[in-house]
Amino acid sequence: MLDWLAYHADLARFAQTQLFFVGGAPRSGTTWLQQMLGTHPEVCCRGEGLFLNHLAVPLERMMEQRTKVIQGKNRNIFTHTDGYPVPTPNETEYLIGSAILIALRAQTAGKPYRAVGEKTPENVFFFPRLQRLFPGAKYIAIARDPRDVLASAWHFFAKKTLKGDETAAKHAFIKAALPSLGEGARAMMTFGERHPQDYALVTYEELLRDPAPKLAALFRLLGVSDREEVVADCIAKTNFKTLSGGREPGDAKDGAFFRKGVAGEWRATFSAEMNREVLREVGWMFSTFGWRE
Repeated sequence: MLDWLAYHADLARFAQTQLFFVGGAPRSGTTWLQQMLGTHPEVCCRGEGLFLNHLAVPLERMMEQRTKVIQGKNRNIFTHTDGYPVPTPNETEYLIGSAILIALRAQTAGKPYRAVGEKTPENVFFFPRLQRLFPGAKYIAIARDPRDVLASAWHFFAKKTLKGDETAAKHAFIKAALPSLGEGARAMMTFGERHPQDYALVTYEELLRDPAPKLAALFRLLGVSDREEVVADCIAKTNFKTLSGGREPGDAKDGAFFRKGVAGEWRATFSAEMNREVLREVGWMFSTFGWRE
């Protein structure tokens, strides 16, 4: 390992890279979008860093516990002195930001990239905090018809554990998932309104219909080449047939991560009553994102 000063200086240099973060609901196309971005020769975007739930939150708890122990020592043992200073919120943020930079730099495996990004679905809830840590970063969100999100999630996550009545299980699954879908969509919209210059939103349906202009716009946001041949190559390398191992869009395979690759799948999974349930809870999203009810 480098000595601390050299390591820190190296990390500070890496921080000047164009960083970006991608988020959206699970099963909304976040991984497909990540693959499209990461195929660009000037972009590094792969895997999931899990920076919110498996880094920031545990680190905060650790620092809170350390604060309590220090305060107890100060109160019970070091009453004759000033005791030891307790960690500040800024110190915690510094540690979180540094840990994220270390992870992003490791992701590049030492190769030079003009843009380095990370995708975790729940990033949409973490965007505001990431923006405070990295004010020069860019933020990309993807949205998908919530009925298709739920249908895809049902087949990938829930169906395999089904016990008992399938209709009742689907209703329960929808009811449990809808609040998070609504909160995530509102988080996307709010962040985009506050930081329009550093933010882009695409929908799964737009990427299915005509991905080239949307992907080119994202590359421009990241400051990398948007040449037609580069965009076309990224699309060709990440189409459904390639990612699914040879299946055509619409050729479903339950349990596969890339299951079907089409819009409107929910009709084969959910009833009219279930559709009404979704529309009652998150129907406001449809006009916002351009979906048909």
